[in-house]
Amino acid sequence: MSIQVWRRLLMALLAVTVITLAWNRWGMEHRLVIDAHSRWAVQATDDRELDGGNSVAQLHRDGQRLRLDCQLGQGYQYPFCELQFTLGAPPQGLDLSDFDTLELTMSARSATAEVPVRVFIRNFNPRYSREGDEGSLKVHEIAFTPSHYPGGLAFPLARIAVASWWVDEHPLPLELSGQELTHATSLAVATAGKVEPGLQTISVERIALRGKWVSAGTLGLGLVGMWGGTMLVCLVLDGLTARRRLQHSTALQASLRKLNATLQSQAESLAQQARHDSLSGALNRHGLTEALLGQTRQRHTRLFPAALIFFDIDHFKRVNDTLGHAVGDQVIRGLAELVRQHVQRNDLLTRWGGEEFVLLCQDTPVAEAVGVAERLRQAMAAATWPHGLKISCSFGVAEWRRGQELDAAIARADAAMYQAKQAGRDRVVCAEPSA
Repeated sequence: MSIQVWRRLLMALLAVTVITLAWNRWGMEHRLVIDAHSRWAVQATDDRELDGGNSVAQLHRDGQRLRLDCQLGQGYQYPFCELQFTLGAPPQGLDLSDFDTLELTMSARSATAEVPVRVFIRNFNPRYSREGDEGSLKVHEIAFTPSHYPGGLAFPLARIAVASWWVDEHPLPLELSGQELTHATSLAVATAGKVEPGLQTISVERIALRGKWVSAGTLGLGLVGMWGGTMLVCLVLDGLTARRRLQHSTALQASLRKLNATLQSQAESLAQQARHDSLSGALNRHGLTEALLGQTRQRHTRLFPAALIFFDIDHFKRVNDTLGHAVGDQVIRGLAELVRQHVQRNDLLTRWGGEEFVLLCQDTPVAEAVGVAERLRQAMAAATWPHGLKISCSFGVAEWRRGQELDAAIARADAAMYQAKQAGRDRVVCAEPSA
């Protein structure tokens, strides 16, 4: 392929790339708007169907706004009124996972002051939800005071979390405990949890969900594929042309060898990244599995007796909420470094998820592992943390016996850690020996 053809092809690819990225940045927008004129069914609900409830909710269409007048009573334990928009009937609901931003333009006040509101998104999952039972729908919640955002509030949809009170009432396994918005049945605006009885008015001007028809990550992979595929086709064509030539350039062979070495180095680097958590430098779950497989291949490495230490940063959400995720990331990195300084080199530290870590202590009886956990707890108390924070962890220790599934041992350590949380946090709890 001639140099001129190469130049034209590269210019075309560059133009397509720039135009596509610009379109994704300033266009390619997918919106869902909820207001007084949208097609979504809306209704006002209150606590009158509940035990002792006597709050009264009334829906009014006030020009461009939907207005909820709520006379809060004192009969029900948690009086409330709610403006609920139906997005879809269970079990299908409406898939909101393609949206990344939630915009809220509304106001709320009582007779004497501005008041906070709660926004709910309910989602159906057939693994634990039941049709006809609204209480089994997973509730995602965010609370704010509209008067603090006179121009409206816009925030990443990922920040709306599963309501803590719903989690307490519906304990779920770890893989089902996070945000789920693939079968959303309703979006609601409700009065706050702790407010004085009396008249409250919530006016909703506009609720909007924004996202891209094609996410930036997917688009990036597509562009990389386009470039890679085009380059691959061109290289193949050049290779076929070169094979028909009588002589092969020595310089070209050296270049190809160098390219192969570079690709191999990059592959090794990517494999290393795939085994480790990028923030903390600890192993990820895949990396823990590979590390254990590697240990079993080494004849002189002694794994058992082994113990697992499952630990979780206490009140970590407060750090992110008050100081921001950047400070939270510093705490995660600092914790991982502190643990590495206080354990043996062959112990395997794994970031299990969020602020949770698992430390696998090889050739370590469980009683010794309890001592390790206690030393780590004390080291965290003595360490210096960003912004003068006091960071502590709750530890769960469990024995991992030969022939026992690793997942079962981790689950026992996790359960012991939750016992430490329930007992007041900043402590070490050892699981009872398995049968």
